[in-house]
Amino acid sequence: MKHLFLYVCLAALSFSCNSDDDAPEPEPVNYEYTQEEKDAEIARLKNYIAEQGYSDVQETESGLHYSIEQQGDGLTPTMDDTVIAHFETTNMETDELLGVSNREENQYGQILIMNNLLEGVSEGFMLVNEGAIIRMFVPAYLAYGKRGNFFGDIDPETNMMFKMELNIVLKP
Repeated sequence: MKHLFLYVCLAALSFSCNSDDDAPEPEPVNYEYTQEEKDAEIARLKNYIAEQGYSDVQETESGLHYSIEQQGDGLTPTMDDTVIAHFETTNMETDELLGVSNREENQYGQILIMNNLLEGVSEGFMLVNEGAIIRMFVPAYLAYGKRGNFFGDIDPETNMMFKMELNIVLKP
């Protein structure tokens, strides 16, 4: 019985070790955005903003679009800080609400480490002070890019909208 098991294992091993040397090497995926692709993302983003009727939307040099819905008067975060904020996340491609912080469970909001956030979100936070509410329209290249998110619920090249209420800035 031991010999039969050994032969079966060796046979399986020999078949599973076949070389695919003749198989063509897959082309590497380029996750970088060209300027034309960035321009296309911005055009879709601007179209969404216009269709939804948002006003007083400003644009940063990177392409982040934002509207400050309420001014704050506290500290302004930097990339070294941690913030506590309430949020509302929307997939701009589908208008699907993806997440909302729960005020009943935590009146101050979620703890977010600035250098772990999406590039566009951290940039948006650095435009406001504690107490502010900002709506960020984040082009895909400043969000999840050509990869999408890890969990698979946000497709590649998806523009995102974040409504963020910056409650507390924690300095290191």
